[in-house]
Amino acid sequence: MTARLDQLLDRIADATSDSMVRAYERKIIELEARKAMLDDKMRNSGKPVRGFQETYRTAFDFLSNPQKLWHSPRIEDRRAVLKLVFAEKLPYVRGEGYRTAKISTPFKMLGDLNMAEKVMVPGTGIEPVTRGFSIRCSTN
Repeated sequence: MTARLDQLLDRIADATSDSMVRAYERKIIELEARKAMLDDKMRNSGKPVRGFQETYRTAFDFLSNPQKLWHSPRIEDRRAVLKLVFAEKLPYVRGEGYRTAKISTPFKMLGDLNMAEKVMVPGTGIEPVTRGFSIRCSTN
């Protein structure tokens, strides 16, 4: 781009017409503006526009309480909830209604985290085992 600017400056020096000089000057102004814009892009490339907290705040707010967005008066928010919660379109069978939907990965992972806290009832039951106590039942 610098070579192009130098070329235009040489043409201005050789130009004999005022209209040609003005045309070259306009082109130089355009090229300098483009160069400044590209320099700015290069300086800011690789740097995030926003910080981590600001970028992911909305996503974490949504994951913590999807119902808040669902109760929004905007239809776009409700559609966003459906797209974010379910992995694909909700399956619907005419006459029967909605079928079991596939949940998106973030909600599957959240469900797995919550299931880790749950403990199944052991095979012996909840009450302590009593030794020496048995009941005989007859099927007659």
